[in-house]
Amino acid sequence: MKNKFKHVIITILASCLVLAGCSNGGNGQDKNSKSKNEDTNKQELQVSAAASLTDVSKELEKAFKAEHKNVDISFNYGGSGALRQQIEKGAPVDVFMSANTKDVDGLVDKDKAQNTYDYAKNKLVLIGEKGTDYKSVSDIKDDDKLAIGEAKSVPAGKYAEQYLKDNKLFDKVKPNLVYAKDVRQVLNYVEKGNAQLGYVYKTDLYQSQQNGDSKVEEINTADLKKPIIYKSATTSDKKVAKEWIDFLKTDKAKEILKKYKFDA
Repeated sequence: MKNKFKHVIITILASCLVLAGCSNGGNGQDKNSKSKNEDTNKQELQVSAAASLTDVSKELEKAFKAEHKNVDISFNYGGSGALRQQIEKGAPVDVFMSANTKDVDGLVDKDKAQNTYDYAKNKLVLIGEKGTDYKSVSDIKDDDKLAIGEAKSVPAGKYAEQYLKDNKLFDKVKPNLVYAKDVRQVLNYVEKGNAQLGYVYKTDLYQSQQNGDSKVEEINTADLKKPIIYKSATTSDKKVAKEWIDFLKTDKAKEILKKYKFDA
């Protein structure tokens, strides 16, 4: 009888150990499943953005991720025309944020962009070294340099060139022109004294002044015939790409853009 009782106790203990093992195995499986689900829910958003958005885009990203915690955002900055060409050649881009309307419209015409939205406006300003005596671009001297963006790929360069032509100044300053790959490079040329004058967006000048002891100042604002409109679009069918465009329409996004001196 005693042996029989002992056998029953051992059987019960063995059963408990088996059940415990199954239970622990189940918990491990749940954890693994949860981890896999989290990885599956992780989303990537590739944004090609005009160089003039370098600073403001970081704050836009932070605000967007506050509501979309599973999204990893990567930015590719450059001249809008160059970015458009990359998208046309098949670059893996989900959202295009241009500094003009032309490059987005060109992608729409080729069925490579959808969900367009005019999200901001900017102004073109002539800048010079701090304390400069120049009052306008027409004061430029023979040996001086005027920096502008490449007209074919940089909207700010196209705006500057058109402004000079409209005001019959282009032929006068043509020998002085130095072309840059984007507005940030124009700003850099003037800051380092490689060019005495340059045309940049008002927002770029503002950011330069915010970043510390700026070596440049605004001389005047270019009076353009048409406003500078920034346009965006989705360039993939990702849901999160459309969500980014919708975010740009919110009061929060507009508040951030205005903080960086864009009109929104």
